[in-house]
Amino acid sequence: RGSFGALPPPRAPAAMGASAMQLLKWAVQLLALAYFLTQAYDIRLFAVREYGKVIHEFDPWFNFRAAQYLVDNGWHKFINWFDTKVWYPLGRPVGHTIYPGMQVAAAVIYHSLEALGAPMSINDVCVFIPAWFG
Repeated sequence: RGSFGALPPPRAPAAMGASAMQLLKWAVQLLALAYFLTQAYDIRLFAVREYGKVIHEFDPWFNFRAAQYLVDNGWHKFINWFDTKVWYPLGRPVGHTIYPGMQVAAAVIYHSLEALGAPMSINDVCVFIPAWFG
């Protein structure tokens, strides 16, 4: 023992086993979570892999058109936009009849990617939003 002082008392094997078991449990849970998140993302991208970057159905198409209008014309024109291509023959005051969260998110992502030097079309942003957010 000399000048180093007394040695620490040995740990009980049960305490070391419990700590290692907790670490193993945590690692398995983390790996399972990563696996399930990867699978969920992969499932959301099935249609993109199968059919390409195409917008299907009416509601996503309208959301794309609205996001495109927001990107092209800005917020002030967007909230005052009267769309004559929907609810024919009456038209629709879009800025007053929608929840603009998806369009704003798409525009922010679109402009952010452009600023980072990785441009993506607004169509592609709208196609990938369900997988990114869902």
